[in-house]
Amino acid sequence: MAPKVFGPATSTNMARVLVCLEEVGAEYELVDIDFPGKGHKRPEHLTRNPFGQV
Repeated sequence: MAPKVFGPATSTNMARVLVCLEEVGAEYELVDIDFPGKGHKRPEHLTRNPFGQV
């Protein structure tokens, strides 16, 4: 099972992670979180990260 990477796909910080994963050829699943739309404050995300922060 491939690890899940949570975050906004357009973020420069996320791009760093994705570039590293691509360089080593790792499998991963990108789960886009809509930060401007408060996606990090939704109940399904708060179950993974109770503080709703990065």
